[in-house]
Amino acid sequence: MSRAKGINSQLALAYETAYGLTPASPKGYSMPINQSKIAISQNQIDSTTIRGRRDQIQPAIGNTDVSGSIVVPIDQIGAGFWLRAMFGNPTTTGSGDPYTHVFKVTKSQPSLVLEQQYPDIPAYEMFNGCKVNKFSFTYGGDTELTATIDILGAKRTVGAAPFASPLNALSLQKFSNFQGTIEEGGSQMAIVTEASLNADFGLDGNIYTIGGNGCRTDLPEGILQVSGTIKAFFADTVLLNKAVNNTKSSLKFKFTSGTHSLQFFMEEVIFQQTSPGIESEKGIYINLPFKAFYDSGAGGSAIVATLVNGYASYATV
Repeated sequence: MSRAKGINSQLALAYETAYGLTPASPKGYSMPINQSKIAISQNQIDSTTIRGRRDQIQPAIGNTDVSGSIVVPIDQIGAGFWLRAMFGNPTTTGSGDPYTHVFKVTKSQPSLVLEQQYPDIPAYEMFNGCKVNKFSFTYGGDTELTATIDILGAKRTVGAAPFASPLNALSLQKFSNFQGTIEEGGSQMAIVTEASLNADFGLDGNIYTIGGNGCRTDLPEGILQVSGTIKAFFADTVLLNKAVNNTKSSLKFKFTSGTHSLQFFMEEVIFQQTSPGIESEKGIYINLPFKAFYDSGAGGSAIVATLVNGYASYATV
């Protein structure tokens, strides 16, 4: 008996030209992943119809929900595909390696075809109308550097052949925790032990229409909310006072490998008031949640992601 094995499986990605529809000539990419757990669920609705006996009649079926999470390495090439899924096409400059790709908040997000491929069987689980709903990562410490991407989608189709073949392979060049830095107010910080970033794209996942076969017929974008936390040595009251006084600052999370880098710049942030507390006889830390926003920042975006790598363009993938 043949059994699907994770080591032989992969996640394929392509961009849709119309929501929920596979392009006629799709350009598919094999994405580096640690996990892909996109799934479909469908309600079974119990009937309350009375027919003179106790047996339940066949339940009706309700709307379908395509959703799940993907864990990906934070790398130099693949990160650009996910950033484009979150922000749309970047502004790219450079005539050779390195190229600089700048992603900012836009009014809409592209939709994706995502396919979980199980060639051992073979079975190919294709999800259409997918958009990034949330993105998050934590760095610091001595672990693998990964990000979690939450997906909402429209529908699933299971087939015996891939939607695109052959897939385009991506060079895997991973960033590591030790390559990360953090700046606050324009100055590099040496007292932070851990930092996290969360982006919630506010997709409206409740768009089900008559005649839509129980599938989401649209995934309109809402307000993007950017937040996170930094954990630092409680060595002075500078950050604490900024939280107390509601003082606007900035944060830059950056990973650097030679001439290549990935950074997330939040030009306008406010720290939330917290207390460090005394947990033990050891050194004391303070956790400071923050929220990023756009008011009058020169970058014109609550968050600006800048990817510098050897990949020429994400606008034509």
